[in-house]
Amino acid sequence: MIISSAATLILLLLVSGIGGAEPLASTSSVGHCKIPGRCSTCTFSSSVPSRVYSSNPGEEDGLEGGGGSKPPSRAPASALTRALSRDLSVPAVLLASFLNLLGFTMTSPIQPSLGRHFGLPLGASFGSLSSAYPLGMMFGVFLWPTLSDVLGRKSVMSLTLAGSGFGLLLQSYGIHHGWTLQQFLACRVLTGTFSGNSPISKAYLADRGSEGKNRDSLGRYLAWKDAASTLAFIAGPALGGFLYQGGKSFSNSTRIAFVIFSSAFGSLLASASVALFVKNIEKDSHNRTFKLKDAKESSVKDTASFTTNPEIVSCPLGRTLWTGVLSVACVSALYHFADSCFFAFYPSLLQDRLGLDTQQVGLAFTSYAAVSFSMSAFVSSRFLRSFGPVAACTTGLSVIGTALWSLGHVSSLRSTGMSASAMLLAASSLYFIGQPLYGPSIPSMLLQCVPPHRRGVVMGADGAFNTLARVVSPILMGSLLSQRGISRCFHLAGTCVFAGVFIALLRRWMVLSESFGDGAADDT
Repeated sequence: MIISSAATLILLLLVSGIGGAEPLASTSSVGHCKIPGRCSTCTFSSSVPSRVYSSNPGEEDGLEGGGGSKPPSRAPASALTRALSRDLSVPAVLLASFLNLLGFTMTSPIQPSLGRHFGLPLGASFGSLSSAYPLGMMFGVFLWPTLSDVLGRKSVMSLTLAGSGFGLLLQSYGIHHGWTLQQFLACRVLTGTFSGNSPISKAYLADRGSEGKNRDSLGRYLAWKDAASTLAFIAGPALGGFLYQGGKSFSNSTRIAFVIFSSAFGSLLASASVALFVKNIEKDSHNRTFKLKDAKESSVKDTASFTTNPEIVSCPLGRTLWTGVLSVACVSALYHFADSCFFAFYPSLLQDRLGLDTQQVGLAFTSYAAVSFSMSAFVSSRFLRSFGPVAACTTGLSVIGTALWSLGHVSSLRSTGMSASAMLLAASSLYFIGQPLYGPSIPSMLLQCVPPHRRGVVMGADGAFNTLARVVSPILMGSLLSQRGISRCFHLAGTCVFAGVFIALLRRWMVLSESFGDGAADDT
């Protein structure tokens, strides 16, 4: 009931607050059409659907004014009919992202309890709980986004979300029936193979928000997705902690199984949202039946269409497609290495240093996420639009790196008084302030320099880098924690983030230097 209410609320918020939920007809007129019902820029447009819906029956599929007899008029459509005729694709994708991540964040407060269930101390073995899922992701995040370039985003998104849901159901069953650690980790790996919704949804939003009438909507759509994810971080931990603490009369394994079962419901509901409301615009709007001899020319034209401001878009970290993609992926992997460390061990830090129980840990995450949501809703997209993705990336990472180093310092203090607790909470809040600044910058840099028919594979490649970092991080950091303490883990994580800042600034400087050099050569 709680999850259903949250899902209904977020759908209403997204539908009412998003200007992109427009009838499809509103995105169809760009210039004069050479083919009836299709505009002259349809070949490379990502926002012009092949069907144009009109308020008059019979005027669909570009037949309005086509010379045929006008169909008889009908009664005005009801409010419900008009609502159902609206294109809810973008809100549905955002809702699916919220629900899918809600299930993930619901399990974050129970991580220490899950370790106790299997009798794991803090260290490499405890880190394996966080590494198992990303191990399966290494397969999923590359396969599914690549398939979405061929089969279309909608069907692949729905399949991956359903697979994640059934995998979580299997995990819940295993916890309740006393599976061994090895069996549970194998189930987590299997669940991870169905990951890939995040890069596919980003590619879909880029399809809808990069060209045509919505040409300047990419940054806004990505900021909305980041806000939807932050909403999941607000609701998920608190809900997971509440469900766990609310069943004190049951055994530890039963309570853990119920939380995981509830997260599975969120993923299955997300799959249904995509299947029912998302319109698959891949083949029609992009006209992606590329002939082999035209593929190279089409790629060049698609890439060139994004270059509206060369100072902040069009592979800002590389002069060529793949140098830019690899540079961005390297920066992203360093961040995910640090982020995986944070979420693997931070709940235990809260319990050890502040004495919080599982529900209080969830409420703490909810409070941090509220700060992050405020940044996503009111700052991130404006900052990205004003200063560009490189500035957003480096600023966000600098804030995150400072927060991690501060956490390392606080966790090394012997004092556990009010001042130390206040410093810990302040450093944690700083971490969640930096995340929404950094978050939209990576997909923005990647998607703006990639032709539409290659977005899935590029986002999948970036996801593979990130997943590898998330597999390695908890194990390495767990070993470091058992030998040197948790403060060294946060210090190393912060150093990785600052390394990402250095790489981004260095690559940007190299690109601008080469551009200025080419301009000077042209002048002479």
